[in-house]
Amino acid sequence: MTLNKDAKFGKSFWASKGEKVKVVGISGNAITCENKKGLKFPCNIKDLE
Repeated sequence: MTLNKDAKFGKSFWASKGEKVKVVGISGNAITCENKKGLKFPCNIKDLE
């Protein structure tokens, strides 16, 4: 999947717009994604293509 916008919260920055991510878990509208470096982060389902 590809991100529509930057994945960040406060001072934490996980992935940038257009980056390919792997979906690890789904819970309602919240998704746990993993980037190429293996870092897992929360994401909204609407933020993915």
